Amino acid sequence: LMGVPMPDREAEPLKYLSLRYSMPEWVIKMWQQTYSFGQIEKILEAFLAKQPTAIRVNPLKTTKEELEKELKAAQVQVKDPGLIDVLFLEGYDTLERIPAFTAGKFHVQDVSSMQVGLWADPKEGNYVLDVCAAPGGKSIHMAELLNGTGLVEARDLTEHKVSLIRENIARCQLPNICAKAADARVLDKEKVGKADIVVADLPCSGLGVIGRKADIKYRLKETACRELAALQREILHTVRQYVKPGGALLYSTCTINYEENEGNAAWFLQGHPEFCLEQQKQILPQKGMCDGFFLAKFRKKE
Repeated sequence: LMGVPMPDREAEPLKYLSLRYSMPEWVIKMWQQTYSFGQIEKILEAFLAKQPTAIRVNPLKTTKEELEKELKAAQVQVKDPGLIDVLFLEGYDTLERIPAFTAGKFHVQDVSSMQVGLWADPKEGNYVLDVCAAPGGKSIHMAELLNGTGLVEARDLTEHKVSLIRENIARCQLPNICAKAADARVLDKEKVGKADIVVADLPCSGLGVIGRKADIKYRLKETACRELAALQREILHTVRQYVKPGGALLYSTCTINYEENEGNAAWFLQGHPEFCLEQQKQILPQKGMCDGFFLAKFRKKE
């Protein structure tokens, strides 16, 4: 059988990338407004590469060195990417069969999404409100960074999602985190001005995690990106009210889309002058290293 003839890379870059990497043309067209051909090709290559499971060591229960030894003894393949408290795992059956996992000695979390906790940089005693938290990786990271002090309140829309957070809390046995069902679009008057840090890791088009969830590229419609950007703005407009003066709001998504990311950050600053932008970054997926992810950290003026 003859292979499908490939469009010419130079003459028809859009068609070439779409066919070569099996990606809808509208996604590539959208990226072409922000990224070069080379950058887009790197993103697409990363999606097709084998991805290890990134884990974050729970420093309250073990050290990276001890955990690495324990995992190797349990016949798990471990690689050290040279990042603090991060290991990569391969060649295991299920996580539930790894004793160190059930003992809460580590959590599965992509290297990109770990940046949320690091950027938030909570101080002992802080009250952190995570408004769309399931399955709870970022909330648990915060609770660990708080060293057992303060409180992290992890919320999500449905009881099902909250049960996923509670499973993770039970596994790591942290005293300073709780979970609650709540709709992030609806203002909780009791929490206005109370949080040192609000984490808004919001529902998004997911274009950064196609390497793990290939079905996204076949399911997602262009109109959905616009609808999601509007939902993100609605939630940001509501949850910013929970930040106390001097506190921080962290906005993040696991997508690569200007409108949902940099565009929304600019929209937020324009409409909410009581905040200033401390830093923002679009992380592009890297082969065998991390997913695509976006972060913006806003500070509420004193």
